[in-house]
Amino acid sequence: MNIIEIPFMAEAKTMGNQKTKNVSYYINESPHSLCLDKEDIMLAQIHACERLLNVTEDQMDLAAVEEEISNLKFAIELMKS
Repeated sequence: MNIIEIPFMAEAKTMGNQKTKNVSYYINESPHSLCLDKEDIMLAQIHACERLLNVTEDQMDLAAVEEEISNLKFAIELMKS
């Protein structure tokens, strides 16, 4: 499943088989045109996952996206401490 929204910096999609599902990302902006730190990139990934949640119907995909959001939020909290 893919979701593409041009005004957003990152796109998210789920991939994998029935046993393992992962979330992958595509960054829309050229790295030369932006100065982003790790937190900015992870926040963009969280927003892309949240948009993906709105259109996800498959339970395996849904679980993978929710886990990805949780992991990203945890990583941001670790960076801040």
